[in-house]
Amino acid sequence: MPATRLATLRYQALDACFSDRSRYYYIEDLISAVNHLLSNNDQTPVSRRTIYNDIRDMESNHDWQVLLDEPGKINGRRYYRYLDPHYSIWRNDLDETQLAQLKSMLLMLQQFRGLPQYERMSEMIEQLQDKYNFTLGDTSQIIDFDTNLYVQGLDYLSPLFNAILHQQVLQIEYQPFNKPIKSIIIHPYYIKQYNGRWFLICKDNSYLSIVNLALDRIKSIQVISCPFIPNRETDFEEHFSDVIGVSIPKNAKIETIVLRFSDQQLPYVLSKPIHESQSNSRKEENIITIKVYPNYELIQKILSFGSAVEVLEPKNVRKKLQEEIKKMQNTYNL
Repeated sequence: MPATRLATLRYQALDACFSDRSRYYYIEDLISAVNHLLSNNDQTPVSRRTIYNDIRDMESNHDWQVLLDEPGKINGRRYYRYLDPHYSIWRNDLDETQLAQLKSMLLMLQQFRGLPQYERMSEMIEQLQDKYNFTLGDTSQIIDFDTNLYVQGLDYLSPLFNAILHQQVLQIEYQPFNKPIKSIIIHPYYIKQYNGRWFLICKDNSYLSIVNLALDRIKSIQVISCPFIPNRETDFEEHFSDVIGVSIPKNAKIETIVLRFSDQQLPYVLSKPIHESQSNSRKEENIITIKVYPNYELIQKILSFGSAVEVLEPKNVRKKLQEEIKKMQNTYNL
């Protein structure tokens, strides 16, 4: 358990004692209360000196502004309690509404296991639970994000995130589908998710061109000592604003894709646009247009609608769909 959380547990016990107006707490009582809470969390007991240091730290904390009752003595023995009977270091910064909002936010964050920095965030969630004395329940019966925690390559998210953040050059072992493993030196710039898979957008040191690599095809990552080539020419949000997925074919141009949907499918496409450029200027004809680079992901997206859509333009995309449909007919012997 991190030392910061140990301190938080001790502060939690001391705060409860200082807030309790039903009795007086002497130093021996404080030690007993703290050690009782620590034992419930499988931690070893602490000494009198540690408790004295904790009291001093709480009083000197500018955010808490702890004021203990003075002189606070009975028959010459010092007791410890807050001067303000309504004071608590945990209630001092957030009201009940804010605490409820914090708890809801932490419950949502628990759904992002496996993402970069989640391990560190998990420690913060534990510390906040201790600080505000609440327990997070199981959200699996409340909300579910479309994330696949079993997809290969998730272990590389955090080191890749850090490599991008700190501008580190990487040597990776990468295996394209149906090809042998190859070693590549890359300059990582951006991480993007599409259709349940994660992709690293980087510059290949061999060709100095922008490429995307699927994380589930990466076999190993190693930081190497090499001058990092920063990305100065590409705004990746803008770069991917004209594409469905992550791939942009070489020498491709943005084209207007004209799609006609069935009466049953059209409302779904209107409520969940295929792309940000989607337009429905010919609504009476069930026509949807998008402006994107024609790529593999676009074809797969259109195919996912089955017979509920027809590509009207451009001819090259329509022809590609016809070829895919013929392959399907052959597969099913139609």
